[in-house]
Amino acid sequence: MLDAMIDRLMAVGVAHVGPSVDAPDLARAALPDEYAALLTRLNGFTVNAGAVRLFGLRPERHLDLRAWNAPDGWRFAWDERVEPFLCIGQTAFGEQYALRRGPDGYAPEIYLLEPNFLRPEVIAASFAEFVALELVGNAEDPYDPVLVEAIARLGPIDPENNWVYTPSLALGGPEDLTNLMPMSAYLAMVIGGDIALGVEPAPDGAVITKIVPWFDELERPRIRVEFG
Repeated sequence: MLDAMIDRLMAVGVAHVGPSVDAPDLARAALPDEYAALLTRLNGFTVNAGAVRLFGLRPERHLDLRAWNAPDGWRFAWDERVEPFLCIGQTAFGEQYALRRGPDGYAPEIYLLEPNFLRPEVIAASFAEFVALELVGNAEDPYDPVLVEAIARLGPIDPENNWVYTPSLALGGPEDLTNLMPMSAYLAMVIGGDIALGVEPAPDGAVITKIVPWFDELERPRIRVEFG
């Protein structure tokens, strides 16, 4: 099944494909067999005008599995909710495709972590099913109307960037595509973490009075949510 799905991807066209992966790098990554098999043929790529991405083992940090999952990339801005997951790809809205770690390796299911609070949902029972539904599906006939409209309005997106709503949906902003702007994918995930961890502890009825930009001890741009 997986080989047939990869053939379909190559037939319909993929973009931003990485260079051939070295066997030692692949072995060190200790990935599930089907994911590793895909990377030997397509070492990370995008479909749907750059809006759907699968990470590989590559020099570009925005499409590299290792860099994207490094603690100092963007995960530092979140809490323990990210710990069980290895993010293997994402959409331009910051939805994370992920494998869940277990005591004996990775579980077979593929999760989608929604972008505002990284709440997990199983979207495929296996990696092969994920390739068929999400990657081939988005390459051949994109199904998400919001993503389709965003591409129609804004055009293709560079995989270095994500689209973010300003104001954020997590801050009560409307899901209005005229409020979308591109932002570095790493920065978008950091800011998303700052917002999520800022608003979740707030009591019911609390009113946001200020969004304060600041820089942490490593000079990384951050924001702080303040309530009245």
